Amino acid sequence: MHTFDAQIAAIAPATPSIRALRLAIADPGFRFLPGQWVDLSVDLDGTTHTAGYSITTSPRHHGEIELAIKASARHPVARWAHERARVGDRVRVSQGQGPFVYLPEMSDNVVLIGGGVGITPLLSIFRHVRDAGLPTQAHLVYSVSDSREILFKDELEAAARAHDNLHVTLTVTQPDPSWHGLTGRVDPVKLHALDVPDDTLYYLCGPKGMVEDMSTLLHALGVPMSRIIFEKWW
Repeated sequence: MHTFDAQIAAIAPATPSIRALRLAIADPGFRFLPGQWVDLSVDLDGTTHTAGYSITTSPRHHGEIELAIKASARHPVARWAHERARVGDRVRVSQGQGPFVYLPEMSDNVVLIGGGVGITPLLSIFRHVRDAGLPTQAHLVYSVSDSREILFKDELEAAARAHDNLHVTLTVTQPDPSWHGLTGRVDPVKLHALDVPDDTLYYLCGPKGMVEDMSTLLHALGVPMSRIIFEKWW
């Protein structure tokens, strides 16, 4: 597979356990669709290590992508991202990959259900609807165990306030006293509150158990499996 040279343009702590890396890619041949992932390759101590990460940005931003990488002691690329990566470092990325994509002709209504760091490809879709000025009604339903781990919370809530077609539901399964929003897992009550039409597409991404449970729940609520799209990264 063809790879593209990239350079780290910015690094920022996004949550206590997630770092956001913005990569500049000069080659105009690089392409991706909203929701896709790339292989990120880095050279560490004479060995090339590669790991797949979903792109969080919209394709509207040409020449750069953002990756949100969760800390992990077991994965060399994640350790590098949190411990050794510096602005200016050179890396390589693949072309955008995977069938977990949204295009406007697929549906006028989407529900994006994410758990934990599984939110990353859904952020790309949500941001694309915003940045491209699409009329798509997009509902982002985002569940985390710890409210401090909500990625880009301020940005998401600002987008929902500024755009009538963008909606954000945040829920925390293990809330601390400082959290005053919804609590518990995504359940039928939270889904019914979205009040979406029958032609809605549902995108699911998160831990294996969460995706399987949500698929079962949606099917029980009458959503045909043909309208449920998975991203499996386990």
